[in-house]
Amino acid sequence: MDLRSTLLSGTLKASSAGLYLCFFALFIITFVLVTLVTAARESAAKGRGRARRLVWLFWALLSAIAACGLAIMFLPEGFRALVCFPIGFLGVNLVFVVDALIRLAHEDNG
Repeated sequence: MDLRSTLLSGTLKASSAGLYLCFFALFIITFVLVTLVTAARESAAKGRGRARRLVWLFWALLSAIAACGLAIMFLPEGFRALVCFPIGFLGVNLVFVVDALIRLAHEDNG
């Protein structure tokens, strides 16, 4: 992919373009989840309590995935495949937590 604009020019390989998309999508999802939880109404005290616990779990899972990513960088070649399994497991759990947070936010606003 050839990028040309007034601010940026250069080439981008197809594989790194997918990584950039995943990287920016993670920030968008994080921003949306944080704003959904912080903009909760005062009348939904029970939902906010559950949402706060889930946000804590969201950040814990995200930190664990980042720690596994750092482990992949520093481990020898043979052990890197072993760290991919926890990343997959944590990623699936992260999807469930994000789904629950979105459902809670929808119930609070609906």
